[in-house]
Amino acid sequence: MRGAVLHAYNTPLKVENLDVERPREGEVLLRIKSAGVCHSDLYVLEGATPVPPPLVPGHEAVAVVEEVGPRVEGLAPGDVVVSSFIWPCGRCRNCARGLENLCEKFAEVRLRGTMLDGTTRLSMGGTPVRVFLGGVWAEYAVVPASAVVKLPQRLWDKPELASLGCAYLTAYGAVVNSGATSPGDTVVVVGTGGVGLAVVQMAKALGARVIAVGRNPAKLKIASEMGAEVVDVKSSPVEEVKRLTDKRGGDVVIEAVGSEETVDMAIEMAAAGGRVVLVGLMAVGRRAPVHVARVVRSGITIVGSYGARPRVDLPKVVSMVDRGLLRPELLASDKYRLEEVNQAVEALKSGKSVRPILLP
Repeated sequence: MRGAVLHAYNTPLKVENLDVERPREGEVLLRIKSAGVCHSDLYVLEGATPVPPPLVPGHEAVAVVEEVGPRVEGLAPGDVVVSSFIWPCGRCRNCARGLENLCEKFAEVRLRGTMLDGTTRLSMGGTPVRVFLGGVWAEYAVVPASAVVKLPQRLWDKPELASLGCAYLTAYGAVVNSGATSPGDTVVVVGTGGVGLAVVQMAKALGARVIAVGRNPAKLKIASEMGAEVVDVKSSPVEEVKRLTDKRGGDVVIEAVGSEETVDMAIEMAAAGGRVVLVGLMAVGRRAPVHVARVVRSGITIVGSYGARPRVDLPKVVSMVDRGLLRPELLASDKYRLEEVNQAVEALKSGKSVRPILLP
């Protein structure tokens, strides 16, 4: 099969022929129909998220189940599924507590680029090839069955639904699980990339008032079309958010960028008693300062939010799309062939595209 291989950080991807093994216990072999291009992939390409190359990136997809491994139930060849970037083992302490997005076994292998058992399913000329949370920038991929959710047949031919496996799953976790958003809450979203705009849609679907803060005029326009009030970071954003909220700030502020500046901004935008949900990732090892006096005196809760539960929450996200509450096509309208993977990466990096979609 063909896949986009990264041989060294900060070098172009090469589409090459790879060998793929059959799925082992608890795994499925997928034929990829479409795959999203996410900023988390950019961190891998740059080495900021240091998964060892050679590797195949890509961690959200719409795919057809080609083969199921032993002890896989509820899936069969021919099923069309969404693949999540989170792989719960189902047996560790966190999975048993209902925190499968924080699966301990998955956390062990996430940066190693292997399956849950510590081995790889891809190779090239006998050399093992690693993956980043799926390796779906390829014609085929092997992933744990716990990471995929079936799509109803009426949604099979929608390549933009690849973004459900990361952008929208992350949005659900931030807005619903970590943010505990209620109808009528004011939700401030800092960042208007793929995840930020998915958060805008998710919060609007729950009946919240949404204020989107960003710097890209085209993306702010999309946020406005989704029903958000928009604030350009060039226009004293903290003061503008306070003005729009009668000096209160947001009940829930979701930071979807991952920088020192935007983390500080999110805390300053929160209302007394509000919640700041950190979603944006920084390079491994980087830290952001916290305005402790404001957090303490205003009773602000700061919580990290990593995705959501694929077996519990991803079916709900699919249902919301099916009912027209979420519209991924507003984010993922730009399509690229696998051979154009480097153009897709550049389109995301430059801000030209919100969520490029690869069509292997």
